[in-house]
Amino acid sequence: MKKLEVNKNDVVVDFGCGPGFFTIPFAKTARRVIAIDVQAEMLEKAAKQAEENNVKIEFLQSDGKHISLPNSTADLIFLSGVFHELDDKRAVLKELSRLLKPKGRLAIKEKAKRSFNPLGPPIVKISEITDCMQNAGLRVHDTVEIRNDALVIGVKHVA
Repeated sequence: MKKLEVNKNDVVVDFGCGPGFFTIPFAKTARRVIAIDVQAEMLEKAAKQAEENNVKIEFLQSDGKHISLPNSTADLIFLSGVFHELDDKRAVLKELSRLLKPKGRLAIKEKAKRSFNPLGPPIVKISEITDCMQNAGLRVHDTVEIRNDALVIGVKHVA
């Protein structure tokens, strides 16, 4: 979370929010948080967590190919363990890029190395993430390895 440098003026989109593990901390820091998930039941769980933590979050259901938000909405869009599940990565990243403000950041966290446990999410090559980001018009700003995970941060080009 510290590496993402979220501040009190930011609009954050947590795409693939699940039950709100990252959404709640974002909502405690950012000005506005929008949680998006393809599953209604995950949005319901995240909404319950938001209520229990007394934070305001907006919720949208979407697969990421068409998100009903205006262009240049977000300062940060965050995906954790979601990229590998996208059936059309390029289309989703293009749509997410549309939502970013100029100089907005897209941060993708995925499993990059296998741990001792053979179970769990698949390994995603960092190069696959960076290629998709670049194809969506983003410049790769930083790549951070956190244990077996990688956090890749892209920035929207300024025209």
